[in-house]
Amino acid sequence: MTGGEGRTAGPLKSRPRDAVRPETDEASSGRGGADEASSVRDAAAAASSLRGGVGPAPNLHGGAGDVRPGADDVSRETSRLVGVAGRPGTARFFGTWAVLGVFLVVAFGLAHWATRPAPDGEAGRAALATTQRLEDLGPHVAGSAKVTEALDIVAGELKAVPGLEVERQRASGTYRFHDRAVDYRVENVIARQPGDSDDALLVNVHVDSAMEGPGAADDGVNVGALIQAARQLAGQDHHRTVIYLFNGGEEVGLTGADAFTRHPWAADVRWFLNLEAVGSGGLPILFQAGEDDGRLVELAGNTARPYGSVLGQWLFQAGLINSDTDARVWRAQGWSGLDYALFEDGYRYHTPNDRVVGIGSGSAQAVTDMTVRFASDVAGSADLSDRKPAPYYFDVLSRGWVTLDPLRTRIGTLALLLVLAALTWRACRVWDLRPGRVAATAGAALLALPAAVLAGLVLGAAQSLVGPHSWFAHPWLVHLVTLPLVVLGALTPQLLLERRRRRRAPDATRRPAARTALLGNAWAVGLLGVVAAWLGIGPGYLLWIATALLVVSIGGFLVLPGRWRAVPLLVSAFVSFVLIAQFTGNLFELAVPMMGRLPTALPMDAALAVASVLVAVPLALILAPFAVYAGRPPRRSWLVPAAFTVCGLLVVGLVSPYDSAHPKLVELFQEQGEGEDARIVLEGRDYLTPQKLGVVDQVARDTGLRARDGALTARKVPVPEGTVSFSTAGTTAPVRITLGANRAELIRITVTGPGLSVGGRSFDGGEAVVDVVGRFDGYTVTVERSGPVEIQVDQVFLKTGEDAKRALAALPDWTVGHAQTVVQRTWADDRR
Repeated sequence: MTGGEGRTAGPLKSRPRDAVRPETDEASSGRGGADEASSVRDAAAAASSLRGGVGPAPNLHGGAGDVRPGADDVSRETSRLVGVAGRPGTARFFGTWAVLGVFLVVAFGLAHWATRPAPDGEAGRAALATTQRLEDLGPHVAGSAKVTEALDIVAGELKAVPGLEVERQRASGTYRFHDRAVDYRVENVIARQPGDSDDALLVNVHVDSAMEGPGAADDGVNVGALIQAARQLAGQDHHRTVIYLFNGGEEVGLTGADAFTRHPWAADVRWFLNLEAVGSGGLPILFQAGEDDGRLVELAGNTARPYGSVLGQWLFQAGLINSDTDARVWRAQGWSGLDYALFEDGYRYHTPNDRVVGIGSGSAQAVTDMTVRFASDVAGSADLSDRKPAPYYFDVLSRGWVTLDPLRTRIGTLALLLVLAALTWRACRVWDLRPGRVAATAGAALLALPAAVLAGLVLGAAQSLVGPHSWFAHPWLVHLVTLPLVVLGALTPQLLLERRRRRRAPDATRRPAARTALLGNAWAVGLLGVVAAWLGIGPGYLLWIATALLVVSIGGFLVLPGRWRAVPLLVSAFVSFVLIAQFTGNLFELAVPMMGRLPTALPMDAALAVASVLVAVPLALILAPFAVYAGRPPRRSWLVPAAFTVCGLLVVGLVSPYDSAHPKLVELFQEQGEGEDARIVLEGRDYLTPQKLGVVDQVARDTGLRARDGALTARKVPVPEGTVSFSTAGTTAPVRITLGANRAELIRITVTGPGLSVGGRSFDGGEAVVDVVGRFDGYTVTVERSGPVEIQVDQVFLKTGEDAKRALAALPDWTVGHAQTVVQRTWADDRR
């Protein structure tokens, strides 16, 4: 994109400016391409005559290029590249895209390898040893005897740490969690290291596991890491107190966190650090902060390997992640705090494969080191006296930490547009470009967003037809097929605009067109960035940084000499590529396993392709000026994207959606109703159900169990269930539900009907759900209603029978399964 802008005086110096505009960008609408080419040749001949036939013709394509800096010189080199027919040389086309390809490969490689944790040290290995002890217990769900054993292990290790006060908390209560209520009894282990001040930092992990697996990563590795962090922090003097909470009830309703709020030590808590997991490897990533937690977010940058992305926070705030953490309880108390999580390899999350062997190398050490550093800063002399709004935040290759204040970001994006306007005015004068052409290019660039969404929908629909869910087992398909095609879709409006302009001015040089594209795309990036900033869209930081870098690049083009003009643009492009690559890795590392197990009736291929728009649009807007500079592709080059699309869809159709490393989760529920035969129901959560995949029939053949209505017949399993009774005086009178002594891991009461209130808690939407945890000595609750209701009481047990075990063993090797026994009791008003 560099050009020879000499200041040599020419005989056309005094000609009107409009007579010598670069035809690529400024072709008049009233003339055809042939007339324009003819006029250019006539002007060149006249210029040669005026100069006496001596020396090269003056620059006609750059306006007053011989007298104004920045004008283009149609030199011999340019003439060779343009060619007789006006088609840019293939050397420029392939050379430009080769450089961009190298940039992208290096950027994505850096984004991956720079964020690898260092190998586990002594603390990491000790943390994994604790994790192994917890795993050996098997699933240890809240309220169970197994979780009591797990808490005994934790308490024993904490008591060996000098200077720690260790307590056991047993509590009961009720907590409203999203659309359901939880009545619970729970047990916690709490340790405290007193400081000079009573003001305390709470560091929280949960000891209980999900029912689906032993919970080595979620949250066993964090339990082990926190014990090691407590050992290291015990040898330090602290200005503030540090409290360690090992809570025994997070998976079902955040009960351990709620119970702690009633412990006497809770009155001293001002800040918290919550350690979670939705995967089993990598560095712990900061994914959520409260509205006024700006001070703590800044402290997160002091860790040895700062790592975080506002993506997770934005997804939580937008309601796109239907989950929560203990931080929900803490923030309701008015405490400031941060959520960290391991999130790589989310395929093991809440499955029987969540074991120590699957925890990534160095992750335990990384959690320990991060916790020690953050706790040392907060418990030390850090100034946390006043709160400030939580900024947008992100790391740069886990070596740098960037925070952007929301208000300053809004103002800054507007200021960048003002600077861009000034640079555009100057560039149009220096490069002799028409502002209307820049505006048209910006309009085409803004169409990248709807074009990318449309491309994602079409591509996703095509993938759903030829090979739904293939990206789940092969996430590289998202990077190498889905993302490039969505980027191409985002580029399409500008490519079509350039094609139209080339047809109108076939003899023109490409440099003014590239400069027009640079200005137009800078405006598109800036305008989208302003919208993102004012709407509070966190991932918009890719646009904000890109806008600033493009402004610097345009300024560099205007003031730097010769080929140095391209250096700021190339550096800016590479920096943008690195940020986009890192965001892309975080996005798909989280989205692919999560979206692959969402309980939906439709395939998620289109949703995932549309999600890629978050990175496809910024990437396309950065690439567009280079694409224009590269010039017209070789003839019939459209065959390349067409062949790429066909081959990509062919691969999508040929590969399996699951494999042993990326297995399908199959849940086996042995349902036992009163007066009904027992049956085993297989559920798979995602669109490809076990019934569609033929898993039910295969298991029936291999086990001899009879398949009926999509389920398997089974013999009833004796479990320690409680008797259930219902009593009422009429169709609008309260219903009393009584549950006898039991050992169920979970009891779920579901009531449907009008005007519901269960246990004094009102519910909207005609449905009430109450989970009961740890109430082994019996439970009674009253349902208030304004009309007839239906009630179902499910008692859930981890104990299963031989039939369920045989069915589990017969599952294909590309699945991972777990089984539960569910005893169902139903009741409804007599409506005769």
